[in-house]
Amino acid sequence: MSREDTPLLTDEAAAPGAPPRVLPITGPVPAPFLAPALMVLIFGIVMAVFEPSFFAWGNLRSVLLDAALYLVLGVGMTFVITARGIDLSIGGIIVFSGVVMSAVILDLGMPAWVGMLACLAAGAACGLFNGLVIQKAKVPDLIVTLASEFVFRGLALIYAGGQIFYGFPEAIGWIGSGRAGPLPIPIIIGVLTILAGHAFLTWHRYGVRLHAVGGDPVSANQMGIDVPRYRVGVYVIMGLLAGLGSIILAGRLDAVVASGQEAVMLHTIAAVIVGGTRLFGGRGTILGTLLGAVLLSMIGNAVVMLGFESFWQLVASGVVIIVTIALYAHRERSVLT
Repeated sequence: MSREDTPLLTDEAAAPGAPPRVLPITGPVPAPFLAPALMVLIFGIVMAVFEPSFFAWGNLRSVLLDAALYLVLGVGMTFVITARGIDLSIGGIIVFSGVVMSAVILDLGMPAWVGMLACLAAGAACGLFNGLVIQKAKVPDLIVTLASEFVFRGLALIYAGGQIFYGFPEAIGWIGSGRAGPLPIPIIIGVLTILAGHAFLTWHRYGVRLHAVGGDPVSANQMGIDVPRYRVGVYVIMGLLAGLGSIILAGRLDAVVASGQEAVMLHTIAAVIVGGTRLFGGRGTILGTLLGAVLLSMIGNAVVMLGFESFWQLVASGVVIIVTIALYAHRERSVLT
């Protein structure tokens, strides 16, 4: 039996021949799913009192549309953090892969589908670069991805030379701005990504073992899990989804700006942490990430609707993050004692 075929008690029944264990909706490691759900509910009640028009369909669609990008990116970041990693380079990956797509479509005259494949491939290649450097050079994730953020963004700026790429084909515009009935396409893409990510992280063997990798890499290695492969893999997934996010943004804005997306990384990590994924690995929740992204989008929308300056969105989001992390830390201390 190979190392990778060694069964885990966390994802298979211990007794030979016994049926596979059915994991709960929260996955192999219980996550505080109710906490972000209650925050969304409480915030919704507050807005219903002070601004009933908040729940008009047009405004709710705007909230979900703003959250859609972070649903896509949040799935990748949840995988990375669950595996005890962190990726600070996703803003650079987004602009770099967007510039690659722009070069293929606008400069080389290739069809839209070729440009989109190039965008996804560029994102995945950036993620592979991060993962290999982290594993082979044994450099902390924080340092590698912070440095690669500058590298990817710098390469994008060098090629762009200060210009803005615009005038993309209709297919890309449809992905970013089109609709299927009453729902914008980015929302549909975000929800489908959440569903696929949740199923994969919660019930698939890869996701179960990823929790083991993040919870205790040494023990995971002793169980026969190829820890380096799993750790590299999550960065590839993150890069691929960053490439998908780049396509959505290009279609929504009909432009690629190499100097943009500086704050996307912080917003993505915030959504994941607020949702209940443990910052130091071993516990991930895609459903929590969904709620975290929606909550932060609701806060941003509410700040504007209530007549505050947009800068207060940063303050409100920061307070929510601090309070949430404090509550999770208190909960974990209570469990330990």
